[in-house]
Amino acid sequence: MLSNKSFSLALGATALATMLLVSGFALYLVPMSQMTAVGFGDLSRIGWYSNNRYGGQKPNLAFRPSLVTQANTFDRHYDVVVLGDSFSLDLKKSWPNYLAAKGLSVLVIGLADDLAVHRSFAPDIERQIKTLLDSPAFRDTPPDVFIFETIERYLKRRLVNDTTPCVAVSGSETGKAAEPFGTTVAEPPVLAYGDVPAYRIEELTMPPAGHLDEQQLTYARDFLIKNARKALGWKTAVGEFRLRVPRFSSERSKTLLVLSDDLKKKRWQPGDVDEMQCQLRKLQQSVQANGKTLFVALPIPDKLSAYHDDLVDQSPPSGVIDSLTDPSLNRPRLEKAIRAEITAGEIDVYLPNDTHFGSRGQQVTAETVLQFIEERARKASAPPRIQPVPSK
Repeated sequence: MLSNKSFSLALGATALATMLLVSGFALYLVPMSQMTAVGFGDLSRIGWYSNNRYGGQKPNLAFRPSLVTQANTFDRHYDVVVLGDSFSLDLKKSWPNYLAAKGLSVLVIGLADDLAVHRSFAPDIERQIKTLLDSPAFRDTPPDVFIFETIERYLKRRLVNDTTPCVAVSGSETGKAAEPFGTTVAEPPVLAYGDVPAYRIEELTMPPAGHLDEQQLTYARDFLIKNARKALGWKTAVGEFRLRVPRFSSERSKTLLVLSDDLKKKRWQPGDVDEMQCQLRKLQQSVQANGKTLFVALPIPDKLSAYHDDLVDQSPPSGVIDSLTDPSLNRPRLEKAIRAEITAGEIDVYLPNDTHFGSRGQQVTAETVLQFIEERARKASAPPRIQPVPSK
């Protein structure tokens, strides 16, 4: 049996060794206090993955200052209004900045959705859009383009009403044939590119290791505990999958981290997709009723869908966005553009340790949207074809 002195020495040695272990590990881990400033890494944080292994080595890009305006409603005319989620609301890095950098005035409004509440938010979003459309500024100085953006994993909760099926006016019900770009806009939007305020593009990189403070020590301690629990079968809200080819600039370049919510698409039924299209048509009809504003539906593929073709195990659910094929719906085929960029070998189209785009994904989104709008304007303003008179 140990004496009191020996026991005290053993206890002290154990405490010192634990402190040294945690301190050393804290120095190894990427500093949490600096991750907030960088603004990415939600998957490594939620899933308790080390940014040393899963963080990207390719710089991300940020606009200084941001070129877009964020508000809850309209107060004046904007060329483009985006109603969207976190893919649009990151004011310094998100794709609307690339539209503004072309000389367009851009307003971003956050979607009415509480992700902590497990129910459909389709009625809330529909009411939010109606309130925006009824505002004096929208009536008097409507935007040229209204973009509804949502990430794919939340399409169902944002577009499918739990209790009331969608009813939208179709071309056949109005006695008119459905047009390739949906409801006619009396004055097709011809975007007027104005002056761009001075800005610079800043490169954001992972902060170096070697930072030690109380927050970092606490994080290192919790990291060790959480990963010990993971080894015993505890599940986080993050899924990990192997890729056939490297797609990321991280040390684990063939590892795909995704939110577990991406897997819930497996439960969706064909009827859900029909409801999604119906609701998007309904929103499009409401926005374009003034004859001046073009509605654009912009569902963004989630990370699992975007990289699905590269998975070693093909059993996880693939994307559903390409099933939204209604020709009357104004929808850029962003999923094809994103996938083409990935297939071409572009690294970090999505960030390796985050749910969101890397800088190239942001740029491709803006380019695809702008190309669609300009194409819409050209087609709407083109003179009608003269049909040849059949010879007798």
